[in-house]
Amino acid sequence: MHIAEISALLEQLEAGVITWEQALVQVTALPNVWQTKEWKQQREALIGTVCAVCETTEGPFVLQHLMHCDSFKEICQTVKMEFRTWLRPTVLDQVTTADVAAHIGPGEKRLACPTCGSISLRERKTMYPPYLCQFKGCPKPLTDKLVSVRYYLKQKTTDRLEAMSTALPFLQSVAMVAEFRKYDNAIQHEATLRSLRQSLEYRSLKHTATYCKICAFKEDLPVVERKAQEKAWKERQ
Repeated sequence: MHIAEISALLEQLEAGVITWEQALVQVTALPNVWQTKEWKQQREALIGTVCAVCETTEGPFVLQHLMHCDSFKEICQTVKMEFRTWLRPTVLDQVTTADVAAHIGPGEKRLACPTCGSISLRERKTMYPPYLCQFKGCPKPLTDKLVSVRYYLKQKTTDRLEAMSTALPFLQSVAMVAEFRKYDNAIQHEATLRSLRQSLEYRSLKHTATYCKICAFKEDLPVVERKAQEKAWKERQ
């Protein structure tokens, strides 16, 4: 069942003798475990005569795996989430108020309505008052005088505090992405380790029980339906 081969790869990867890429290439080159003679023999030896769920003694019976291996992609996603949780507090503290202020800049000088502060104005060349505030909530849409304000283009606001509060999570996200990229290799390494360990547990047949075919079908149905939904979602992309 290639337990010796996978165990050797795991030891070499843990010791740093091989890279995670080399480990993946070698393990994926192994034939499917359920096609091996050793697997079939062990499975037949473990199948009992009573269903572990409904306790029927009427066969046929199958060896039901109580443990399902995650795909390498799923394991990677789990490891990534753990790394993000670990990195987040440090990265968030790295973004200072000075960084945010530098990002939004001094703002562009714009003319605004003296009543509501909106820069959404229309000039009327033949009528008086000459300026029409186009903000619907403004109580005095017509004016002959305008005020100067600072407009923060990236945040689309004239409110500096609002611009700062909007820019902060953006800069934190950028910093998080930059920091996260440094751990790409470590994430793949950890995911490969977990995948190999999970594969060894699965191949050991420790997490199995005798089921009748009806109970086995009911047990596997949620997994089958989830995979079908994932396949349908990918096809729609």
